[in-house]
Amino acid sequence: MKSNAKEYLKEFASSQPDWLKALIYDSIESNGNITNERKNEIFRHITNGVNLNITEPNLSNETNDSEIRLTKLIHKSGVNALKEDQTIKFSNDVTILYGMNGAGKSSYFKVLNEIVGGNQKKEILPNIYAETSKPIQIELSFEPQNGQNQSIIWNGSNRSLDLLNKCKVFDTSYLESLLTTRKADSTLIQPLGLNLFAYLVGVIDDFKDKINNKADKKRLEKPTLELKHFRDDIKTSFEIHQVSSSIKSQVEKLYSFSNEDAEKLKTKQSELKNLKQINIQDKIRLKENDKNELESVKSHIDNAVKKISGALTSTQNLIKTYSESKEANKLAKRQFEILSNIPANNTEEWKEFIKAGEKYTSKLDPKEKVCAYCRQPLADDNSINLVQSYGNFLKDESEQKLNGAIQNLESLKQRLNGISVKLEIKENIETILKETKITDSDETLNQLINNIISNLEKGKEKLITAIDSKRSNDVKIELQNKDVIKSNLSAIIENLQAEIIKFENDNKDKNTQIEKLEKEIKGLLENESISQQKENLEKWFSTDSVEKELRQKSNKINTTKVSNLSKTAHNDLLTETLKTNFTDELTGLGFNKLEVKIENAKGQKGTSNTKLTLTKNKDIKAVLSEGEQKAVALALFIAEAKIQKSINPIILDDPVNSLDHKIAGNFANRLLQLENQIILFNHNKLFLEAFETSKGDNHICNTIETCGAQNKGKHIKIYMVNNEGVNSKGVLGNYKRNKAKYHITDAKRLLNHSPFEDSLKVASLLRKAVECVIDEKILNNQIPTKYSTGNNHINWDELKNLNNNELTINSLKSIHGRVSGGEMHNGTENEENPIEVDEFNTMISDIEQILN
Repeated sequence: MKSNAKEYLKEFASSQPDWLKALIYDSIESNGNITNERKNEIFRHITNGVNLNITEPNLSNETNDSEIRLTKLIHKSGVNALKEDQTIKFSNDVTILYGMNGAGKSSYFKVLNEIVGGNQKKEILPNIYAETSKPIQIELSFEPQNGQNQSIIWNGSNRSLDLLNKCKVFDTSYLESLLTTRKADSTLIQPLGLNLFAYLVGVIDDFKDKINNKADKKRLEKPTLELKHFRDDIKTSFEIHQVSSSIKSQVEKLYSFSNEDAEKLKTKQSELKNLKQINIQDKIRLKENDKNELESVKSHIDNAVKKISGALTSTQNLIKTYSESKEANKLAKRQFEILSNIPANNTEEWKEFIKAGEKYTSKLDPKEKVCAYCRQPLADDNSINLVQSYGNFLKDESEQKLNGAIQNLESLKQRLNGISVKLEIKENIETILKETKITDSDETLNQLINNIISNLEKGKEKLITAIDSKRSNDVKIELQNKDVIKSNLSAIIENLQAEIIKFENDNKDKNTQIEKLEKEIKGLLENESISQQKENLEKWFSTDSVEKELRQKSNKINTTKVSNLSKTAHNDLLTETLKTNFTDELTGLGFNKLEVKIENAKGQKGTSNTKLTLTKNKDIKAVLSEGEQKAVALALFIAEAKIQKSINPIILDDPVNSLDHKIAGNFANRLLQLENQIILFNHNKLFLEAFETSKGDNHICNTIETCGAQNKGKHIKIYMVNNEGVNSKGVLGNYKRNKAKYHITDAKRLLNHSPFEDSLKVASLLRKAVECVIDEKILNNQIPTKYSTGNNHINWDELKNLNNNELTINSLKSIHGRVSGGEMHNGTENEENPIEVDEFNTMISDIEQILN
């Protein structure tokens, strides 16, 4: 079962291409902080195939029975400005290296970090102040569980040594990318190296973008080509930058364009010009116009002949009908003369009266000799004839037929007036008609047409006159040449159609020839254009090849596999056990109001739907200061160690920097509760005090060589890390000896050497002695309550013994200033007025007098 994201990534990297393998390995070694120089090196490998040095990280294979303990570290030479032959003897419980910034603590930490394979690789430099640098030589001793003490010599060429890489390391790099503000009231936490997934995705996407940008720049480097004469498929290929090998081959074959080709192009262009000047289409259009006009003339004559001939027949028939209707009407009127004596006998009223009587009579017995209108007996035959005449009058239709005949003649006259016989012939058509001679005649077709149009117009007038006069015996229309006209017009139209077809065929042949010439000319122009742009085309192809290669490399780069692996790792590692332990550790540090959740939420690239969040009902940035964020990281660090069941050494570098002193005190107590060996690099005095004043049987060892105390509590060794000059840092001493009397004893010992050559060391010791005197005598070893961790109580009796004697303080100030300016600082005082042995002895006497 894997216990850290780095294990997932290392396993995944083994089957990946070199660039991704290097990127993943370096992300593991740097804890997601690869240098720009290294990223550029990997990127150059992707784009240019530059050789890539790949170092596989050596990750710990943690098991429950793999406990080790560090026993000793000796710096022999080569690390920064650390003094040579300095030895740290580690306590099995807690070892603290205490010193101010610049004293050399970080150099010791970097050594341990590299040997045990800490979160982030640290660069270890030689002494930049030394004329020649010595090789790194570190001796580290350790005891495996149930094993004998082992020692290794480390020269700085590798990191994460077997067995030793079981140690857990905490420094500022652990906090990088661990906490991310997701929304106003929550922080996303990426423990157990899970932040590396998002980091990797970001770098991979950045590589892809850089390759695409590089490809885009390559595209801009391509020379501009004149594509006007290129065939469409080749032109399109260049326009969309998708030139296939086939297209490229076709283009390269056209690099050569000879003088013969140039002459051939010129000849064909001339042929094409001459062909295009032949305008057959206009001839076709003119012939079609003539044909249409003649068809119109023919149609007009046919329609006019048909209409006038029909009108002649209709006129004759209608006049005959009229004459017959008129005679019938006259006869009827003679029959009804008996009604002439009746007044108003032809009015509508009278006719309605007669109609009503006729209806009534039909209801009576026809044998009755009674008048249907007055019911009086009919006296004689004359009376009977009169009444019968009423009925016959109503049944007579001669008058209606006569009126109908008259109306039909009027309608025919109107139709005749609407017939247009006149024909307007265009000049060019008239010329054709005049040129057409009639067979077996001296007349032209134009004359015949004019004659028939004239006869039709005269016939029309005759018909109108006949209608008006109601007589048609003498009406005749001369149309005997109509068939001759029709056949001649048809013959001319057929001839024109034949000419049109011929012209169309000629035009089709011409267009075919033009198309052929244009195709040949286009090919020659393309050949000429390509030959003239040969140099640009070669450069274009060369640049395009580089661009395509970059595009192909970009297409192979994606983050899918890393994102999928991230989901798996998140789901496996973010467990309820982690949440519970993390919550417990937060509570132990004093953050019991923060809520830890494991939730499902949509993740960004490189992350998973499974999230570990820290929530409070206020802005999380306002809740957590920089120091408090570090405290959260410390809680998570310890929680990780607990769920991994690791009891191997824990190494911490300035873990409580910026922390509230109470939280720092809580963290110190938490460290003392762990079963792990603790190695702490610290410059925070209050944090150190938390160990010194810890409750229970814990104690500070009096010596750093061995500790003979039999206490059941933790044995705490505290080293004082001192800076004795630019070439002598990391000087190790017993913190318990950080008292004025010990510094004076050491200074006296150095002053007794002859010849005396340690003025810088003596100055440093006396400066420390003055600072210790201030704590021991002036402040009487009392700590201001606002700087206290709370483990100690106010000593009211000792506060009464504070010493603020002005003469004493001035004397200490004088000594401190003299040793600082005379020896420890470069300047005029150091060069012109160095401190002699007698002056050092006088200072010692003054300090001893104050102490006593």
